[in-house]
Amino acid sequence: MKSSYKSLAKFIDSPLVSSEGFTDASDEAALLSGGTTTSIKAVVQDSTTLPAEKLVNADTSLILPTANVQSDRWSTSVQTLIDQPPSSLPYQLMAGGMAFCIAIITWANVGHMDEVGQARGRLIPLGEVYKVNPIISGKVAHVYIQEGQKVKSGEVLAQLDQELGLNELERLKQELTAYQTQVIQTQALIDKTRLEAKMQMAIHQAEIQGQKATIAQTISKIESQKVAIAQDKQRAEVSQALLTQLYKDATAQKERIQRLKSLVEQGVLSQEQLFQAQQNLSDRQRTITQQTGDIQQTLAQSQREQMMLQQVLSESKRLQAELTQKQAEGKTIQLQAEQTIQKLQVQKTQLQAQVQQTGKLILEAKTRLKQLALTAPVAGTVLSLNVRNSGEVVQSGQTIAELAPENAPLILEATLPTKEAGFVKVGNQVKIKFDAYPYQDYSIIPGKVISISPNSTVSDKIGAVYRVEIAMERNYIKANHQTIKFQAGQTATAEIIIRRRRIADILLEPLRELQADGNTL
Repeated sequence: MKSSYKSLAKFIDSPLVSSEGFTDASDEAALLSGGTTTSIKAVVQDSTTLPAEKLVNADTSLILPTANVQSDRWSTSVQTLIDQPPSSLPYQLMAGGMAFCIAIITWANVGHMDEVGQARGRLIPLGEVYKVNPIISGKVAHVYIQEGQKVKSGEVLAQLDQELGLNELERLKQELTAYQTQVIQTQALIDKTRLEAKMQMAIHQAEIQGQKATIAQTISKIESQKVAIAQDKQRAEVSQALLTQLYKDATAQKERIQRLKSLVEQGVLSQEQLFQAQQNLSDRQRTITQQTGDIQQTLAQSQREQMMLQQVLSESKRLQAELTQKQAEGKTIQLQAEQTIQKLQVQKTQLQAQVQQTGKLILEAKTRLKQLALTAPVAGTVLSLNVRNSGEVVQSGQTIAELAPENAPLILEATLPTKEAGFVKVGNQVKIKFDAYPYQDYSIIPGKVISISPNSTVSDKIGAVYRVEIAMERNYIKANHQTIKFQAGQTATAEIIIRRRRIADILLEPLRELQADGNTL
């Protein structure tokens, strides 16, 4: 029992006990051991004037009086327990203290604390945001949106001045109408020239056909004349042969008459036979005379037919020359018509090229007019707007608005100082606290690092930083039984869990630093 009191005296003299009583740790130990703090404090207060040896040798009744403390706060049974504590109280206090120390040591060795790096950022859609910039320079006529406004795909965000574009489009339309009219007129001339050439060629073809028919008739006459001449020649030849034969017969008859005359004179033949021979000679001479007349008539007819043949041949040559001339004139008319049509075709082609070129210019002018209407490429939310008022001049390629796609998942793009970026890597867990939603009321959104920029950039406010992209486990919070989705552009603080350290290591780190510096306690 004395050893127990000595232990209790040492415990009272320890730093855990103040002049006013036990510290919170000792109070907790007392509660764990089943005792009460009130009686212990009473003991401490009474022991402030006694030496430790006397306290150890003192009677238990002196240390723990039974009727010194009265309180109306306790019930009778509790008050009795306070006034007469059990004899095992010191052991219970020691056991409680040891259990508390073991718990603290175990907690310090087993428990871990997160070492975090803080990064500020804002929500952006995964991937790049859509930038709206004019293709051509111009003056802003109207601005139809505001930052944070939701827009649909194709919705007009801003309109540039269209006056110059409309004037140019009207001028091009007038030029197009003029060129189209000229094309129609040129085509009409082509059709007219073709029709006239066709009519002239038809007339010449008719004349040529008539000329050819006349020539054919003339050729037929020539052939007829040739046949008649050949027949006359044949008749003349027959008549000439007959005449020759008649001359021969007449000569023979004359010779016979001479012979007969000598015989008649001799009285051998009668006069009658001589007369008969003379009569035959007269018949032959008449036939010769007649045949000679026929031959002369045939020759005269042949000469006339020869003359007619010459006339027909001359007419045929004339008609053939006229035919050749008419054919040449037809070719000339056709060639002139083709040349005229070719020139008109070239002119028409040039005009059609002008029509096509003007049409392209009109399409380009319409495209430029459409480009003056700056539209949203996708449905989403306006993150930033760089033009506010009408009359502002924007340049080609200048970003006037940034859009976050509607269905793109949101990520937190944050900047992390270089001094805290050493242990950050892809996959680190993150605790996200939104400025618009206090985490005390709406909790912390968990996430993880998905990307770290390979190089640092310089920030005007905090110096060199790394850009970190963080994916969130959810993109909403719940408040008043409603789901509120996060919006692109909202700002937040990201606590990146760099590493987990044992509590004992954290508590002992100052000692290790002193030891590393060569200092001792």
